[in-house]
Amino acid sequence: MDDNIKFELKEQDGVQIVKNVDKEKAKKGKWAGLGIAGALVAKFFVKLKFLLVFLKLGKLASTFGSMLVMIWIYAKLHGWVFGVGFVLLLFMHEMGHYFAAKRVKLPVSTPIFIPFVGALISMKEEPADASIEAFVAIGGPVLGSISALMCLVIYYVTGKSVFIALAYTGFILNLFNLIPVHPLDGGRVVTAISPMLWIIGIPLMAFAALIHFNPIIIMILVLSVIQLYKYYKDSNKKYYEVERSTRIIYAVTYFGLIAILGACSGYIYHVIPNVAR
Repeated sequence: MDDNIKFELKEQDGVQIVKNVDKEKAKKGKWAGLGIAGALVAKFFVKLKFLLVFLKLGKLASTFGSMLVMIWIYAKLHGWVFGVGFVLLLFMHEMGHYFAAKRVKLPVSTPIFIPFVGALISMKEEPADASIEAFVAIGGPVLGSISALMCLVIYYVTGKSVFIALAYTGFILNLFNLIPVHPLDGGRVVTAISPMLWIIGIPLMAFAALIHFNPIIIMILVLSVIQLYKYYKDSNKKYYEVERSTRIIYAVTYFGLIAILGACSGYIYHVIPNVAR
């Protein structure tokens, strides 16, 4: 027998019990160790949860932080009401893309605002086909156009000219976005109708670049030409295979939205004086 092993003699209910003290201590030590390990694991998950919350808040902070910066810049240029309204119009446009992407389970980032450029969301993975790409793309102009229409309604209710200016700006911005060139929304929508429509959009964008020289327009024009070249060089056109009924739905939505935006912006320009001039 090992002389180092310690025993303890106790009496319980008139019966003498011999306990191995070292064994009992080892058992207690084992449970204590498991308790400490459990506490450490719980602490780790608490910290991990906090980190996940922090990362989510970080994404929201980047969205609303850039949003506030953009509001401040445009407020300095055109007043606080227009500055806030203009950025909200951009926000609603991007949230249209965001909600559409969530609907088809396509992971995307939250909106980021870039002064004098606009706002954007980035896709974390490519769409499976042209139909999904078009669905996400059309979401922005749809919600953006509804937001601009709401500004028009607010103008008629309040009579404040800043809201008719916001409505006109919203209509024009969404109409511009529907030009059928990649990477604008219009270029992505017509991917599901016919990529051949890019051929119409490129001259339109070139004309816009000549009339209003702008580095952003030049960049879009270059990217649209590259996209058209890649389309013709790619022998596999499976990505662009969309059912005829789906093509018709996108065509009606796309051209119908262009007609509505054109009519609304034309109405403001010709009927309501000294607003769009």
